[in-house]
Amino acid sequence: MLLSKRIAVDINIAGCKLKQYTATMLKQQNIDLTPEQFLLIDLLWNQGPLSQQDLADQMQKDKNSITKLVDAIERKGFVVRQQNPNDRRSNTIILTDLAYSLRDDAKTKGISILNRMLDGIPEDELHSFLQTLEKLCSNMTVTDSNR
Repeated sequence: MLLSKRIAVDINIAGCKLKQYTATMLKQQNIDLTPEQFLLIDLLWNQGPLSQQDLADQMQKDKNSITKLVDAIERKGFVVRQQNPNDRRSNTIILTDLAYSLRDDAKTKGISILNRMLDGIPEDELHSFLQTLEKLCSNMTVTDSNR
C-alpha cells in the first residue's frame, strides 16, 4: 500500500478509535456526555460564553452539527441559549450551574482518560507526533492558492 494511503487510512481509523475509546471511558466514569459534547462544554468552561458560530469554528464543525450538539446538552440541562439582541439569528451558549458543578470532577476524569490513552508513549515521541499532526493540518488547509 502506498505510504500516503496507509497514513490516510490509519489517521481515519485512529480518529474513529479515539471517539469510541473516549465515549466508553466517559460512560465508565459516569459522565453523561459524548466526546463531542464534552469538548464543547470544555471550550465553554475554558473560554466562557461563546456564540454558536465561534463553537463551530473552534470545533471545525458546520452550524447544523453544532446546533444538534447544543440541543442535546441543552436537554441535559448543561447549557442555555441567549439570543444576541443585535442579531436575532445569533445565539450565545452559556453554561448552567449544573455544568459548572461538574467541571472539576469531569475535567480531572477527562485528563485521566487521555493520559491512559497515551500511557507508555515517551514524551519526546508525543512531541514529534504533535509536530507532525500540526504539519498535516497545515497541509490540509484549503486556501485560494490550493484550488
